[in-house]
Amino acid sequence: MSGSGDRLAADGGSSTDGGRLRLTGDRIVAAALDLLDDRGVAAVTMRAVADRVGVKPMSLYRHFADRDRMLDAVVDRVVNELAEDPDVAEAPTSGWRPYLQALARGVRRYARRHPHAFPLVATRPTDAPWLNPPLRSVRWVEAFLNGLLAEGFTDEHTLFAYRVFNSFLLGYLLLETSAMALGDPRSGDGAYLSRGLEQGKDTASPDAPVPGALTPTRTPADRQDVADAEVPDDLVDPQGGVDAAEFPTVHRFAAGLTEDRWDAEFDAALQHMLDRIAGFTVN
Repeated sequence: MSGSGDRLAADGGSSTDGGRLRLTGDRIVAAALDLLDDRGVAAVTMRAVADRVGVKPMSLYRHFADRDRMLDAVVDRVVNELAEDPDVAEAPTSGWRPYLQALARGVRRYARRHPHAFPLVATRPTDAPWLNPPLRSVRWVEAFLNGLLAEGFTDEHTLFAYRVFNSFLLGYLLLETSAMALGDPRSGDGAYLSRGLEQGKDTASPDAPVPGALTPTRTPADRQDVADAEVPDDLVDPQGGVDAAEFPTVHRFAAGLTEDRWDAEFDAALQHMLDRIAGFTVN
């Protein structure tokens, strides 16, 4: 939905050259996003992406000037998943409230599909730097503003809704996607560089830890195991970083602090946010 995302379309998709799949911007971005989902942003290097698509690293530079441009395209790809969401409309069809509710849930769906990418959605520069994430695409912001104006919002009310909507989603989803990244460490995720060194692994190999990367994302099954655990202490604080004697209240609340209530709390907070928009008054 954004200008830079549209640049990818010119590269084409699945053309072949002599029986071999042709390298395109779309293929590079898809491979980079897969790598980002698997191992975190620190693992997404030009060399690692080139390995995934089976080419030399220099081949990528014909499509992207550098890693930053490639990551910008990855962010565009993630945000553009809104356009493929059947439950998200570009304009209200049954009132502004259902429209914003569906749009918010669509943003949450793409954030949860790509929890390692969402911090990039929040921080990478946009074509129009004054647009707020996560609704950062010029086309989506245009649709948002026009949709509310068509519903009878004033200019001031529309801008208020835009700021409240983005602020709510950005804060909530950064917390939720960060919580999703609290998995058990394993090689390649960057959580424990010393582990790879102790085992004598080549730190340049695909299985070596990647400095600065997030830990792997918990699967739904992993999260259910945590929720069902009868003795959750080890799961709550697997690294043993909280001293129960020094921080007894945190220790006592540990199970509750790690309880997965994201779905219920998102829906409740979303309704409060919409109520705030509905009750807008000019200060």
